[in-house]
Amino acid sequence: MGLSRESGRVQPQLDFDRLQERFRDPIQRRYEIIRPLVLFQDRTAIQRAEETQTHPETVGRFKRRFEQQGMLGLFPDSLEIVPSGRRGRVPEAVVQELERLKGLYDGFQYRELCRIIFCKLNYRVSDKTMKKLWHQLSPAAPQQLPLLDYHSYPERAEARQQVIELYFQGWSKVSISRFLRVSRPTINDWIERFESDNLASLEDESRAPKAPVRKVWLPLMLAVYHLQKRHPDAGRFRIWSVLGKTEISERTVGRVMALNKRVYQDIPHVQRQSARKEPLPHPYKAQCHHEYWFRLNMDSSELSHLSFSRSISTSLGD
Repeated sequence: MGLSRESGRVQPQLDFDRLQERFRDPIQRRYEIIRPLVLFQDRTAIQRAEETQTHPETVGRFKRRFEQQGMLGLFPDSLEIVPSGRRGRVPEAVVQELERLKGLYDGFQYRELCRIIFCKLNYRVSDKTMKKLWHQLSPAAPQQLPLLDYHSYPERAEARQQVIELYFQGWSKVSISRFLRVSRPTINDWIERFESDNLASLEDESRAPKAPVRKVWLPLMLAVYHLQKRHPDAGRFRIWSVLGKTEISERTVGRVMALNKRVYQDIPHVQRQSARKEPLPHPYKAQCHHEYWFRLNMDSSELSHLSFSRSISTSLGD
């Protein structure tokens, strides 16, 4: 009887050793350790630990986890189990980028987030899927850029470059304005300047007047004035050629000559404005109603017609 019991105890040990050669996954081995305890319940955890050469606490832990979670309880602790669903279809890089964005700023619109993901990862996501993903994300710790505030940058060119980069990454102007604390008109100006001048627009613009240097000034006016007095009949082309300044155009010399004629009265051929005379009385002004002046060379037909019309006008007047 003793030999039969001892042989009965040794036989499961041999069976388990033979089964280990066919295991292809650690989950199979863990389940085989607790299978007699779960299905048959004909032995204790200590006996099964002796049969499988496993620590009794390990056998007990596998059994408790299997009873609580099923087969999922036999998976290693280092393996993360993600429930199946629509989120599993989204790449992990998209989830990580959304976590980073949520740590930076929490005021994004869902369509704006879709645009940012497409610009940065070249992956299209619908706004409805983005809404679910955004609400499923846990609030992460705030992650700051190298310098969070626009006014904290030592160089304005770096701040403007940051605005341009965020805009071309898909950020809206409202989000950039709130995130970097810059007004929207300023952002619009920087974007327009960048689209027209590229990287040169990031530097500070000069505040010097953009109007060209004035070429008409007092020495030039005096030089033209003396030439006008010396050559009273010369036009603007001749004065320009005598002046000998190629940086000044002929039309500019003509404008200076016209201005000198209005300022200096001693230039020849200047029409002086005389006092306005009172108009003289009209020499043939009528003294009464229907008074006519006749020509001396009128023929008889004109005189008869005129006398007839005069008689009619006189009768009507009476």
